[in-house]
Amino acid sequence: MTIFRMEFHKIVSKKYVWIFAIVIATFYAITLSGSSSSSSRFYRKALQPVFDEVNAAAYDPAISSYIVEKQFNVTVEEIKPLLSPEIEKTIESYKGQTYQRMWEKVKDYVVNLVIRIDERKATIAKLEASPNTPLNRYLLNKYTNMPKIQANMTKWDSWIDTNKSVLPIVIAFVILLGTSGVFSDEYTSKMHGILLTCKKGRKEVFWAKLSASALFSAICALIFQLLNAIIAALYYGVPFTNTPLNSLTLFYQMPTTLSAMELYILEILGSVVGAVVLSFVTLCISSICHSNFLSFFISGIYFAIGFILSNALEANFEQGGYISRLLTLPGDVSTFSLMSLVNVLGNGKVFATANFAIPTVLLTIVVQAVVFVIAIALTFYFYNRREVIA
Repeated sequence: MTIFRMEFHKIVSKKYVWIFAIVIATFYAITLSGSSSSSSRFYRKALQPVFDEVNAAAYDPAISSYIVEKQFNVTVEEIKPLLSPEIEKTIESYKGQTYQRMWEKVKDYVVNLVIRIDERKATIAKLEASPNTPLNRYLLNKYTNMPKIQANMTKWDSWIDTNKSVLPIVIAFVILLGTSGVFSDEYTSKMHGILLTCKKGRKEVFWAKLSASALFSAICALIFQLLNAIIAALYYGVPFTNTPLNSLTLFYQMPTTLSAMELYILEILGSVVGAVVLSFVTLCISSICHSNFLSFFISGIYFAIGFILSNALEANFEQGGYISRLLTLPGDVSTFSLMSLVNVLGNGKVFATANFAIPTVLLTIVVQAVVFVIAIALTFYFYNRREVIA
């Protein structure tokens, strides 16, 4: 335990790590605040009391049939008599400049929800009439078992989107700063030879370094996730209901049965686990390099490759965004994707061949588990094989 505390202290005592962390956190908070809309928050909060009534209207056969018959092009005056008196009562309390705008918002919520319900029915019907392939069976099962789509009146889109790219990059940067010198510092200070000749210089020190790095990375991820939640709550407000993912703009028509809350919790878990995996990859590279900068640079390239493959290549395959292809698969199973999970798990991605269809997130977990084990094994090998130089 003494060795572990010593190794952990080495990491957390690096002042430049925390200076950069504070600077990055401040920049992140400013960037996130710029995407907030006070007017949007106002309308969403004002209409929360009639959330159930708005959903009920879209699922009412008479109302939905009328909207479909009008080809989804209806006015407030046309739809207003069909809606619950509770909606009108709530909006009446906002007489003034916002009154008409609130009715427009309600109309948009109802019409958009009817559109989504209608498209989901069409998708299921199309899949039922399609050839009985593994992919079609997988998609039919997902779309059939989705929870009821709801009006997108929450800010879950914004909460979940914060984990898509910027936050994983921020966490990764701080982890690289803290762990890139765990082994290379020893080589530079000539401490490596002394440690290897001590009674507890091999296995004990090695596992202490790994444990300390893993703890630092997990704490780092949790701190930034907590900070992100606080900032999101301040700028976007706390979502008032647990909305099915398919109700959100980010995951429109994606084959997922998850709720927004479930994905957000899994994002946090993936962020922590991915941070630990990244730290072990960084330790592996640090065990080879004599330079902290070189270790940081190479580890950064490793993470950046996953980020680029996950985002840049994905932009070229927008149609069928839930399909993992051979070109996009390396990015889908990367450490970045594990720390993000928005594209892979949120979109319900699947890798399909003529004989099977596998949820991409399972491949991501398996690949990252292999990376985890290989990184530990290689780090142990490189750390112990170095010759002791007097």
